[in-house]
Amino acid sequence: MGQKIKKALLVLLIVLLNGGIFLSGFYNGVKWGWQANLPSPFEKIIHREKPPDLPPGDMSIFWDTWKVILDKYVDRQHLDSQTLIEGATKGLVRSLQDPYSEFLDSQQAQDLSQELSGEFSGVGMEIEKKGNFLIVVTPLPGTPAAKAGLRPNDKILEIDGQPTSDLSTLEAAKLIRGPEGTEVQLLIYRNSLDKPKLITLKREKIVIPSVRCQMLDDKIGYLRIYNFNQPLLEEFYQKSLKLLAQKPQKLILDLRNNPGGYLEYVVNVSGWFLNKGDIVLREKTANNEEKIYRAQGPGLFKDIPTVILVNQGTASAAEILAGALRDNRGLKLIGEKTFGKGSVQELVHLKDGNVLKITIARWFTPQNVLIEKNGLEPDIKVKNEDDISGYGELNIEKDKQLLRAMQELNN
Repeated sequence: MGQKIKKALLVLLIVLLNGGIFLSGFYNGVKWGWQANLPSPFEKIIHREKPPDLPPGDMSIFWDTWKVILDKYVDRQHLDSQTLIEGATKGLVRSLQDPYSEFLDSQQAQDLSQELSGEFSGVGMEIEKKGNFLIVVTPLPGTPAAKAGLRPNDKILEIDGQPTSDLSTLEAAKLIRGPEGTEVQLLIYRNSLDKPKLITLKREKIVIPSVRCQMLDDKIGYLRIYNFNQPLLEEFYQKSLKLLAQKPQKLILDLRNNPGGYLEYVVNVSGWFLNKGDIVLREKTANNEEKIYRAQGPGLFKDIPTVILVNQGTASAAEILAGALRDNRGLKLIGEKTFGKGSVQELVHLKDGNVLKITIARWFTPQNVLIEKNGLEPDIKVKNEDDISGYGELNIEKDKQLLRAMQELNN
């Protein structure tokens, strides 16, 4: 009899236990079942090991925030886990407070590649961030931006009514660009204006020439480099050889309103003006490791007396070339202080076409002058009253900087 009671109690215990498990599962299913279509649980989202050698930090605040979103956000049923993850990644990169480091989704990466190819639809200007301000580095010659009177260092406060203070450079560029023939409104401020000015620009197909060469008289040659993007090298070789065939005795190198481009291209072009082995620039990383880039020839311009034109739109790779020629050959810079963009960005390709543009080093001239934020001071300061950035005929009478360069060479 006692044995039967024990068996009965054991059966009852099993039934109660299974029943408790069922009720618990049912309750939790009702309570949390709405999460079935939301981002995967944490252990499924984290599918890679954390990077080694991370500095100390408490990630719980991130996961706590994620859980509150899952628990309380009013439109949680519309959440997409990948969108949340990409948003968090962009926030991580923005926390660096570096205007040149950005997380790019696949479309933004394609836009950047198109820009560097030298052809796109937009208004034709190079932009960067300085602090919270979106700044015009330079309006590209002959484009809607240049025709509308935009100038280097103009602040773009709004794009079609949207404030730019929280936009990255590429986010702003995406708003400014658009189909050919459409319009975009920019709210602009510069120190000479009493109040911000609203400018309407019609987008065009932008094709950027790279190089211009000609003789100014029977002795002085003129070589202008507009950028250091993809079409440059072949065009530079062809036009430079044609200019050399005219046997210029002196040379003006014009780098005004040149926003830069590829590092390898400026190193290549530097070799035309320097002795083989001369230092073009010094690149220093966060670990203070230094990489030195040297000229590789052919040095065809290296023995021609030369002066260099620069202004506030001379930036990045153009500043490298100007600094290298002044440090190595003592060439004079004529014009205005340059922009001061001297950091190195690497494009790290991530999965699904995403790209991380990350600052990895800073540039110094051969004599260890830091370009970033400082720019290069001209040896001879001359300011033009009118914008002379176009691709049309040179106007020596109006172009005071060019006139001063010719006078310096003749003296």
